[in-house]
Amino acid sequence: MSRSAAVRRWLAIQLLLGFLVLVCGVVQAQQTRTLNVGELYFLLQEGFADWDMRYPQSWSFARSIYSGLGDNNLDMLHNACGFDVGVKRTWTDPGGAQHDVQVAMANPQKCLDIQTIVVPVSGTYKRYYRNPYPQKVLDGKNRTDVVAQGDPVNPDLPSDVMIYQKANCWPNYGMGIQVECWAYALAHPDYDDFVILEFVITNTSNENRNDVYFGFRAETSAHTHYEDADLWGNYYGVTYWKYAQGDRTGDSLRIYYSWCADDKAEAGDSKARPHPQWGHFREPQYSGFVLLHADKSPDDESDDPRQPVKAGWSQRELSPDLKVATHEVMYDFLSKPWDPANPTSYAMHCDENYNESPNGMYRVLRPGINVRDYDMLTEQEKSGFMSFGPYQMKPGDDVRIVIAFVAGTIPLRWAIDLGRAYENGYPQQATFGLVPLPYDIVNPFTGELMVPRGSILHRSNPADVRLKDAVIDLGKQYVFQHASRAVRLWKSSNVKKGQGRFNLPVFAPASPSLYGFSEYDQVRLQWGNEAEQDARAGTITKYRIYRDYKRPPAMTSPTDTTFLLLAEVPATSHEYIDKQIVRGDKYYYYITAVNDKGIESSMFLNMTGTSQVREDEALTPTRGPDPDWTENVVVVPNPFHAAGATKYPGRRLTWLNLPAYCNIRIYTMTGDLVQMIKHVSGSGTDDWLRQDTFSTMEIVSGVYIYVIEELDGPHGKPTGKKAIGKFVVIK
Repeated sequence: MSRSAAVRRWLAIQLLLGFLVLVCGVVQAQQTRTLNVGELYFLLQEGFADWDMRYPQSWSFARSIYSGLGDNNLDMLHNACGFDVGVKRTWTDPGGAQHDVQVAMANPQKCLDIQTIVVPVSGTYKRYYRNPYPQKVLDGKNRTDVVAQGDPVNPDLPSDVMIYQKANCWPNYGMGIQVECWAYALAHPDYDDFVILEFVITNTSNENRNDVYFGFRAETSAHTHYEDADLWGNYYGVTYWKYAQGDRTGDSLRIYYSWCADDKAEAGDSKARPHPQWGHFREPQYSGFVLLHADKSPDDESDDPRQPVKAGWSQRELSPDLKVATHEVMYDFLSKPWDPANPTSYAMHCDENYNESPNGMYRVLRPGINVRDYDMLTEQEKSGFMSFGPYQMKPGDDVRIVIAFVAGTIPLRWAIDLGRAYENGYPQQATFGLVPLPYDIVNPFTGELMVPRGSILHRSNPADVRLKDAVIDLGKQYVFQHASRAVRLWKSSNVKKGQGRFNLPVFAPASPSLYGFSEYDQVRLQWGNEAEQDARAGTITKYRIYRDYKRPPAMTSPTDTTFLLLAEVPATSHEYIDKQIVRGDKYYYYITAVNDKGIESSMFLNMTGTSQVREDEALTPTRGPDPDWTENVVVVPNPFHAAGATKYPGRRLTWLNLPAYCNIRIYTMTGDLVQMIKHVSGSGTDDWLRQDTFSTMEIVSGVYIYVIEELDGPHGKPTGKKAIGKFVVIK
């Protein structure tokens, strides 16, 4: 080998090693965990590098009709989410510039170098469960979430699941600020529409840190992508200080909430994004974040009713970020009034008494503003914002800020049926016609009849639009109800830094492990006794079995494909046989434990069909072996269209009416052996899963011969009985 070639090889190896180290370092620094036990699914990445929120989680399993292609996770938290910490101190940045203030930013869209600026403390990022994570074993294959099963268990945990992480801000540039976060989620159905984030900001330096501000911003929405610019929001909480002092005319919450608005430039009515063809409302959710607690000072841990010191929203692209803005601009954003250049035609700045002021620290919608009268070309989606401070922090001091992400929505059934009974202005919907509302819609808060059974609503009638909007806007009442519940829960509890107890009379029971078996003309389900061993969940009185077996909706009839209650069995039972099935169909299940208070365990931990390929977790009842298999064996479909199998993975080449055990050999017409399938399941069916040759090459179009050779056991010897047939492959 020449010297130059050796040098090139050495350089290539070093580059490869460097790349591997970099990749491994990135993977290690970006662990991801979710709070996955309730309707509000929440993701928090190590180092605060990514956030995600999905709501309602159960609706995502009706995604074939509800969410639409490309928006099937009902994600409601964009990348413009995170926190800022600012302090007054003189320092020199990496580029050599000197500043009188220093700001750290954990916000993936607005900071390109989070992991250098907000550096996670190695080994601290962990997710804890209150109960062991349940197993999910289907037809002998372990489908349990491997990562979740390996997470530590703490039976004294305040919540059913908790994520903890710790990071240092600008550790190589002397900022001396540490941020910790404990994120809590509960499976109890009265408390699973929110997650609580407890932040503790600590001065870890040996110097005073003056005028410290902590800013929190999040673009909560009803959809995954930056789409249609239909996100509206508002802040409610300007006069909370009055409410806290007993004046019930003051704002009772400190909450930024958002919803899917209507764009006047669209041809139809886009509020709640009705489907242009079928009409069902795809985004009726309200979401946001609510302040539960903010320390008055490092020495006074009581809640300060005058926090946040600044709140409201900014258009996403107009709020400053560390990609381009100076630390001074960022600090001003945390500590000073709203920038008047940020459009205010529909908003006003006001002081803490709701008096409009150019120097007001609160930004709210102008009273009486018509949120339908806007154009997405001049509007941007809105990021909610709260800023806390200023705090004067001595070495070792900390302050605590507690926030809850919260959401609320009308029932999915209403979103489907009212949407189909409402002419939304899109020509496609008119092609299939409207479907009268099949039941009364009654206001759950007042008992008032809102929309009677048999109604048909039209966008051309302003009264009908207002009526439809009133139903959608019940989501605001739900989100306020859930936010109030989160506030009361936090204030009545003694939880602090991952310790203590939430003031719940009883927890939701542990989710039982689930074992499923596809058998002849039935599905057998068995489950564990984890719920009965949960000391904090009361007495288990029964188990409930839920099933989803409906096919994807027909093109002319979108319908609810969520799970339905199949059966209830006593607490002494740990097995259920489902015989209400159709052979060959795919079935999905989950099982809940119910305690003496009527509270069910989480549906999400043992639910089948949650893998990336849903069919991998299907339970499919089979047919038994055919005693007259030599006469009845058949292969379907015949001819087999390989292109269709590629497009529809569930469409396979299948043999029916087989013996219990056999070898299936496939030959070309010239007698070349293409593949051999060992049928050892004991059933009467088997599939050719891959449709390839022994050399893993794809088969070609043509006529093939199969030979069935019976065996006397799963791995036994031939009995001498055979059957021969043909099938056609079309590429």
